[in-house]
Amino acid sequence: MAKHQETLDIEAALQKDTRIKRIYGCEEITIGFYNNGHGDEIVDFMTMDSKGIIKCYEIKVTIQDFKSDAKKSWYGHYNYLVVGKELWNEHKDYILENTPKHIGILGSSLGSYRKCKKQDISQEQSEMLKESMIRSMYYKMIKYYNASDLDEIKRLNNGIRLVLSRKKCTHGRFVQNDLERQNPHLKWKL
Repeated sequence: MAKHQETLDIEAALQKDTRIKRIYGCEEITIGFYNNGHGDEIVDFMTMDSKGIIKCYEIKVTIQDFKSDAKKSWYGHYNYLVVGKELWNEHKDYILENTPKHIGILGSSLGSYRKCKKQDISQEQSEMLKESMIRSMYYKMIKYYNASDLDEIKRLNNGIRLVLSRKKCTHGRFVQNDLERQNPHLKWKL
C-alpha cells in the first residue's frame, strides 16, 4: 500500500531533524525477532542518540489509521505520536483521549502539541531496540545500494538507446564497439 504524501513529508521532517541533531534514525523498524515473541510490530520511525536514548515515533495522518488494529509501538525511552495537521484539527479531543498520557504528540512539522514523559526501559528491551534498528538500517542500506545499481543500469540502457538511435544500424557490432570505447571497464555482449 502506498504511503500518503503527508506521511512521506513527516518522515522527511524526522530524517532532517535527525541529521540536524546528528543522531541515528531510521524509518520502519521491525521490533525484535519472531523467535523471541516479537517481530510482528513496526515502529514508523526510531532515533537513538550517542547516550543510547531511544525515541519511537508513530505516524498517523488519517483517523482510520489512528483507529486501526495496527499496534502503536511505544517501546522507547521517549515515545511520540506524530499526527497530520488535518487529523489533529478535526479529531484533537479523540486523539488526546485515546493516547496514553506519557506519549508526546507532535504535529506534522514536528511542533509539540503535548510533552512526552521519559519511560524507564529494561536493558534487555534497550538492546532489542538497538539490534532492531541496526538490522533495519542494514536492510535500508542494501536497498539504497541496489537502487544506485539500478540507476547505473538505467543510465547505461539510455546510452545504448541513444547510440542505437544515432547509428540506426541493424547490426549490433557498431554499437558494441562504441560502448566498449566509452566504457572499457565493462564487458559487453550484444
